[in-house]
Amino acid sequence: MNKNVDLFNEELENSRLVKLIIFLSIFSIFITVYLRTKTLRPWNDEIVSLVSNLNFYFDTFDFIGPYETRYYISYSPKLTAGPLSALGGMITWMFTKDIYILRFMNFIYLFLIGSFFSIYLFKKYSLNKNFKLLLIVLFVTFSITNTSWWYSILYFLPETVCSLIFISSVILFKKNRYLSLFLLSFVVFFGDFLTVLMFGGFYLGTIIYEKSFINVFKDSFVILTPPIVWIVLVLNFSEFSFTDYIMEYFRHYFQHPSGGEVNLSLNSIINNFLDSEVKDWGIADFLRVMISPLLLTIILIKNTENEFIGSKQKYQIFFSLFFIYMWFWLLSPAKSIIYSGLFTTFTLIANSYLLVFNKKNTSIEVFLSFLIYSFFFSSVVLTGFFMMFVTILLFNKLDKLSSKNLLIVLLIFLFSNQLNQIYEISMIDTFDISLIGCEDTLRTQNCLSTYYK
Repeated sequence: MNKNVDLFNEELENSRLVKLIIFLSIFSIFITVYLRTKTLRPWNDEIVSLVSNLNFYFDTFDFIGPYETRYYISYSPKLTAGPLSALGGMITWMFTKDIYILRFMNFIYLFLIGSFFSIYLFKKYSLNKNFKLLLIVLFVTFSITNTSWWYSILYFLPETVCSLIFISSVILFKKNRYLSLFLLSFVVFFGDFLTVLMFGGFYLGTIIYEKSFINVFKDSFVILTPPIVWIVLVLNFSEFSFTDYIMEYFRHYFQHPSGGEVNLSLNSIINNFLDSEVKDWGIADFLRVMISPLLLTIILIKNTENEFIGSKQKYQIFFSLFFIYMWFWLLSPAKSIIYSGLFTTFTLIANSYLLVFNKKNTSIEVFLSFLIYSFFFSSVVLTGFFMMFVTILLFNKLDKLSSKNLLIVLLIFLFSNQLNQIYEISMIDTFDISLIGCEDTLRTQNCLSTYYK
């Protein structure tokens, strides 16, 4: 059962049909996203993120929300979607004010980030097979568009982009320590502050492994650069003093219903669970949010050390995931599935890199890796059939046949999943949304009024 499985044999790498399936899968994801932009209703978080980000980029870095709302305070901690969350939409704003194009281009922004990191990491790890690069681009694109609330990227929210940059930076750490640390700190303060939990876990894992005070001292100069820049912006553009801002940040993040107080008593944990949004989830959401990170942990434990992942990387990935996962399940009263995107996206992308970068995968590792993907399919029927085929191919005596067809099965089901998503989205009502009131100035009531019509 623990035999090695060769997923990437030469015959598959040279197959035009396999490459065609990969390209069609990526193209179908683009279609899925474009159709989804039309089906999203107006939502408060979208217009707040859009306006505050536009103000930041087009109004000399004044990070402020819509006029006559509680978000109309420069650098308010309530503006949880940082400037990193909507850069694709902001660049597109210079050419069009069409909300649907802005949404779609924000996905393109994430796609380009994912593709850039894929190429960069391939070069850093001296991998020379273009077929594997094509695969990782597909897997990463699947990862950012198939979590339970993936379309938050179209609402200009930060969870997915922060998770994408975070896990890519963790993998980069081995090859470029200081760039990795800068990016990890950057996503905390310019993206989503909740990633501070992931960063805390990541750096704790690093300290546990390295046991070096000198490294901590050197790292601190890089780590502190993004928060210092952010604080300078706060003091320059807002009316907050440094002390007032820190206190306001503390009240928002540690007394907010989604944050939760630090109370690890059994009664508190049980009550948090029973009173949370979990009771309204479907089985697919539960498997994605509860089980898939646990499966990734098993893969990490079973994975043998190699050039790509050693003990240090295992510590870093595990503790990054563990901190945010335990906060969500033990402390967060709301357990909003939006926030789960931080660690479910992290899980999917980490799973993808482990599968593709490793030269040898055991049958158990492949089975668990494929099982993680199956949890994020859009149909329970697809999940069931996929795991049936994988089980047959992995655990029979036809080793060559198994190795040859496993990857093909995965690719076919990924493509089928996107076709099913396109069908399901085509059945959803669309909304007519205008940003006419925002064309001349973002700080007017007309901007909100026309958006909500």
